[in-house]
Amino acid sequence: MHMANRLKTSLTLAFPLLLAACGGSSGGGTTVNDIEIPVVARANDTVIDCDAQLTGLGTDFASGEIRGFALYVHDVVLLASDGSEMPLTLAENDWQSEGVALLDFQNKLDTCASDTDKPTNKVLQGSVAGNLSDVSGIRFRIGVPAAMNHGDTAAANTPLNRSDLFWSWQTGYKFMRFDVAPQGGVLKPDASSAETWNFHLGSTGCTGNPQTGETVSCSSENRPLIELDVSDIANQQLVINYAKLIENNALLSDQGGAVGCMSGPTDPECAAVFDALGMGIAGNDDPTPGQTVFSVETVE
Repeated sequence: MHMANRLKTSLTLAFPLLLAACGGSSGGGTTVNDIEIPVVARANDTVIDCDAQLTGLGTDFASGEIRGFALYVHDVVLLASDGSEMPLTLAENDWQSEGVALLDFQNKLDTCASDTDKPTNKVLQGSVAGNLSDVSGIRFRIGVPAAMNHGDTAAANTPLNRSDLFWSWQTGYKFMRFDVAPQGGVLKPDASSAETWNFHLGSTGCTGNPQTGETVSCSSENRPLIELDVSDIANQQLVINYAKLIENNALLSDQGGAVGCMSGPTDPECAAVFDALGMGIAGNDDPTPGQTVFSVETVE
């Protein structure tokens, strides 16, 4: 796993890790610690929300505003220096269910077009068993587990009932949905324009009909695994850099396929964003191994 050497950031989704022992034990004297992980998203030095003007985005240094900014996370694990693992047990609430958490930064209704506030979630909550002073890393996976990816959103518990984060029964959930409206719009190959440059990450090449009981199989799962070094977990924050995600893409023009990248294996815009997440596209190897989007930095 390639980590800190490709993890310098300017735009951040930061989690200052606030840890508090709950006073219990998980057996054998192991302390169980309650954890709250606050989260903030930034573009360069600008905190991301519906009112923020983002600048310096992509190869054309575009400016713009978000229209949606959310991602699913699961399998969060703290890593000890002796190689052991301390899984984070996510609490059950409106933003976390069945081991999956939704982080959402869109604070206005109607893709930020409304003045009406919409709830957001900027914290992970849970508990972990182990000595936190031994933590030397953190690992997590983006997306929804395969076993949960093709269910009925209408019957799912929150936050898995979000229709705006779902493609279809067969294709499943949008693991990340980052939509940005650059100033001036996005020029398409046919000379028409689109308002937003969209990044929707999800599984592709899926076969099988879950509505009739068939098992769904996807040729490209597209769930990036992020692993980062930690030196002082109580004083460090986890960072996601949206500017790094799209730094090798032009936001003011699109070369074909869906505008932006919707995980299409032949979409010209997808290779660069997949590479930034440490994945190759369509099951191919990552062309430059390692990811550049997430990192850990000390809170000063």
